[in-house]
Amino acid sequence: MWSVVGECPRSRHRVQRRAIAAVRVALLAALALVAAAAWMPAVHAVVLRLRGGTVDRAITVGRVVDTVLMDGVYITNGVAVVFDLPAMLPGALRIELRSCVCDGGAQVYVRGYSGEPASDRSLEVSVSGLSGSYCSLVFVHNLPAHTNVTVCDSTIVTPGPMRYSQLSGLTDAVASPLVLHATSLLQTQLRVSNTVLRSLHAGGSAVHVGGGVDLLSSAVVLDGVLLEALGGPTASAMCVASSSRLRLRSHSVFSVTKVSVVSSGGGIVLGERLAVFESVLRFAGVEGSAASSLVHCDGGTVDDGGWLDLHDVWAVGEASSVASLSGVTLSGGTVSIARCAATGATLVSGPTITSGVVSVQCNRAGGRVLRSSGDYRSAGLPSVSVVPCDGCAAALACFDALTASFSDCVCSCRAGGVGEACLPFDVPPARAGGGGGGARAA
Repeated sequence: MWSVVGECPRSRHRVQRRAIAAVRVALLAALALVAAAAWMPAVHAVVLRLRGGTVDRAITVGRVVDTVLMDGVYITNGVAVVFDLPAMLPGALRIELRSCVCDGGAQVYVRGYSGEPASDRSLEVSVSGLSGSYCSLVFVHNLPAHTNVTVCDSTIVTPGPMRYSQLSGLTDAVASPLVLHATSLLQTQLRVSNTVLRSLHAGGSAVHVGGGVDLLSSAVVLDGVLLEALGGPTASAMCVASSSRLRLRSHSVFSVTKVSVVSSGGGIVLGERLAVFESVLRFAGVEGSAASSLVHCDGGTVDDGGWLDLHDVWAVGEASSVASLSGVTLSGGTVSIARCAATGATLVSGPTITSGVVSVQCNRAGGRVLRSSGDYRSAGLPSVSVVPCDGCAAALACFDALTASFSDCVCSCRAGGVGEACLPFDVPPARAGGGGGGARAA
């Protein structure tokens, strides 16, 4: 008789094979339940729990399901895992991915409504500890109102082309760990924190925005994130497709805070159709290197009540500027640039001003502190309001639409304003002292 210590290797391998087979059988049974749900009358909600095991075939989770938990699941073989919101039950929906592994070109989709979302649904999505060595996380079409999405403590990488089988309009050339496509967010929050997003494919981007993305009383927050794009000169840390729009309306916030950017091409590219109306587009505590400007926008408007805030943004590439806004028209809104630094001689180029003001404070370009209007003119900004380094101003500190008053360098908020800047949403403050604090490479 074999002892435990001297167990026959062949017997041990047989036990391992049986254990793996048992896990696969259990997983296939769970997936069969998902498939069978399409034919069941929608009477009782199904809670789908997958713990461990491998998904190597495409699956769509939909009818009869209202809660999904995938814990320690291995998703591979280039498959698509689709959470089909319109097919799920009315009411409160929850999707949670915990400590999963995603590789082999697999894609995880949260697919919303091609038209108006149903009013009888809300959604919570939680992704934590995702290890994606060849993976993409995609949010497509319109999400229900009052959706909350959190992605944290994850590393998602796209080293090669992705076959986005569930999307029209995207080609294999787009290789992005995080994709927002043709989606409208209403009273929704999407927050990514302590996460590495890395694209290594030619022309890829760490974050891709396409098909038109609208924020209406919503927030998208990248906090403590490393955005890395090393796919040559056409790669970018974040890319809004040239044919797409990024539109912020009705007290929305798009905030990039404590983020590190590493790119062989462009930095944060906002496209040609940016619109900020009664909302905030904010870059705070961002540090990085890109081929030209860290933030780049070829066209768009900052309209009445809009605020484009660049605070503590450091462009460290030899020829890099903090921002290129030459295609942006300031039409009743505000641009603020404070405590930013560019290694090159240009701090920020543009914008074109029809009405509104560009306020600046304590910035550096080409190794020197910019103190006067003349200094700023030579650094790319022909018309500015200069605030001394030891001074303060409401235009640099507060979101005007939700600010009741400004006194002793403090913003007092109206109803709906939160935090030091009276923003519509609770957004992390920038780390003092300059530079980003993004998650480091895993």
